[in-house]
Formats: sequence, C-alpha cells, structure tokens
Amino acid sequence: MEHPTAVQNPGPVLEATNLATLCGSAVFFLLMFVYVAPAVLRKVFPQYASLPASKRIIMDDAFLSQVHMLILAPLGWYIYLFTELPPRALFFDHPLVRQGAAIETAYEFLGLLLSLSTPALRLPSFIFHHALVSCMAVVQMIYKCSPHTHNLGFICMTSNVFLNNRTLLNGVGKGNTKFAMWNGIALAVVFFYVRIAMLGVEWWHVYHMAMQPGYFQNVPFLVFLVDIPCNFLFTILNCYWFSKICRIGWKITFGKAKNN
Repeated sequence: MEHPTAVQNPGPVLEATNLATLCGSAVFFLLMFVYVAPAVLRKVFPQYASLPASKRIIMDDAFLSQVHMLILAPLGWYIYLFTELPPRALFFDHPLVRQGAAIETAYEFLGLLLSLSTPALRLPSFIFHHALVSCMAVVQMIYKCSPHTHNLGFICMTSNVFLNNRTLLNGVGKGNTKFAMWNGIALAVVFFYVRIAMLGVEWWHVYHMAMQPGYFQNVPFLVFLVDIPCNFLFTILNCYWFSKICRIGWKITFGKAKNN
C-alpha cells in the first residue's frame, strides 16, 4: 500500500527554491575550487605550493569533494534519523531530499565541466561518474518519489571523507604514514557499513516497493531508471571498490609483515 500522505502529482516540477539552491550551490562550489581550496591547502600542507600544477588540481578537486561531502552526508543522516522517511513509499515528497539533490546536481555538473576542461581531471571514469550522477540528481530533484532511496546516496558519501584524505595525503607524499594507515582502516569499515550493509537493506525495501500492485504501471520511467538500473550499477561498483580496498589493505598489512 502507498503511504497515506502520498502526493497526487509526483512531477516533474522544478520549484523556485530548488532552482535557487542549484544556482547558489554552483557558485559556492566554483568559489571553493578556484579560491578557497588553494588557500587552505597551502596552509595545511606547506609542500602544496611546490607541487606541479596537475597535482595541485587533483588536490583541489579532493578538497572540493570534501566540502561537498561535509554538506550532504550530515544532511542525509539528519533526514534518515530525525525526519519521517518511509522506506517503501513511492509517491512521497520530502523537500529536504530534493534540496539535497539540487546541491548534488550543482556539484556534479561542475565536476563534469572540470573533468572535461582540465587535463589532470580528464579521466573517463571521472567523466562517466559526474555525467551519470548529475542526471540521476536532476531526476531526484524534480520528482517527488522514493526519497528514502535517494537519501541513501547522501549517506553513502560518509565514506568519501577518508577517500579524500587518502588523495590529499598521497598528493604530498604522506601516503605511507601511520595516520594514512588508520585512515585506510576507517575507510574500509565505514565504506562497508554505508555502501554495502546499508545498501543491502535498501534493496530489500526497493524490492517490496516494486512488488506493490501497480508499481510498474505508475512509476515515472526516469524514477524507475534511477531507483533500479542506475542504483544496481552503483551497487556493483561499490562491491568492486570494496574488494579493491580490501586487497590494498591486505597487501599493505602483510607486505609490511614480510618486510619485517
């Protein structure tokens, strides 16, 4: 059964508040990348100023990702823990989730432009990721559907703090320090919890939502693409990335043991 407060018009609709959030976020993230990231990184890492321009840009991009994570991950946890968020409701509006999607859209569009225009960031994986996620975020912003599934994407960003730390540490030659080791352990633990365990539970909810009578007749096609095929792709990628994290950790741990 659909939630008792189900919306009658699920969209698509672009509300003025979401449009303003999108435009304001785009300007904010651009200023972060161009002005704030270099200034902060010079203060935190004295080696930053002497790095080649290509490495500085990669670190600037990691800083921008960190700022983006520090906005959306806490928002996702707040929505998950302290607001009404029915896990199996298809036609349910959660304005905060759509606001978060507007912020995500701005970040991903900027990331896509930077990946296309900057040689150091012009990697096929970066371009594909930013292009796909920006399209998914637009759908999440304009449709009042399945907010529980969409909000989990914000929660998944929790693990990015450790991934970005790794990029920054490697950028200044501190990838083999003890702090980097503990950062890697935290990455593995948090990544497993938010991107493997919580996603497993979410797929159980998605299955029950899809089994509701009339789901496939009523769900907007773009929402279906985001909720099932696209999220399934990212689930596979998360499993691959987690296996890669475990392999790297195994090599570091047992490689050191052999050397000792």
